[in-house]
Amino acid sequence: MKSCVKLISILGLVGLTAVELWADKPKSDRKIDIPIPVGHDAKGLRLPMRNEQGQLQFILDVEKVLRVDQANVQMHNSIIQTYDDQTGAPSAKIELLDSVMNTETNVITTHDPVVITRDDFRLTGDSAVFNTKTRQGKVMKNIRLIIYNRDELTKKSPDQQASAGEQK
Repeated sequence: MKSCVKLISILGLVGLTAVELWADKPKSDRKIDIPIPVGHDAKGLRLPMRNEQGQLQFILDVEKVLRVDQANVQMHNSIIQTYDDQTGAPSAKIELLDSVMNTETNVITTHDPVVITRDDFRLTGDSAVFNTKTRQGKVMKNIRLIIYNRDELTKKSPDQQASAGEQK
C-alpha cells in the first residue's frame, strides 16, 4: 500500500514537472525564431511580430541575414517599422546598415549609423541598441534630433491659450 502511494505521488510530481517544462512560455518572453542554419545566409527576410492579442507590433525587413551562431544573426540593410498599440497605425521607422540581433534576448545592436524617423521627428546617431520586446532603445555618439512640429511641443501661457480660443 505504501509503495503504491509513493509510486502515485512520484508519477504525479513527474507529470507536473513535465507539464511545467513543456508549457508554452508567455508570449512576452518568446524569442525570435529565424529559420536559418548556423553559417548560412538568406536574402529578403521579413519578420512580422505580434503581441498577445494578435496586433502587429513591428515588421523587421532585412536585405541580407547571416546566422553567426545559435543565438546571433548578422543583418545588413534592416528596416524596423513599429506600429501603435492603440490605433495599429505605423509609428516609428528604424533604419540600420549593419547590425547583430540576439534572438534569445531580442536585442539588436549596431555600431554603424542609425536613423529613426516618425511623423514628428528624425533622430540619427553613430550606434544604437534596440530591444524588440520592450520597443525601447538607446542611440549613442553624434546624436542629432530634428523635431518637425516644435510649436506643438511648446507650452502656451494661459493668456496665449485664451487669445487663441477667441481667434477661432
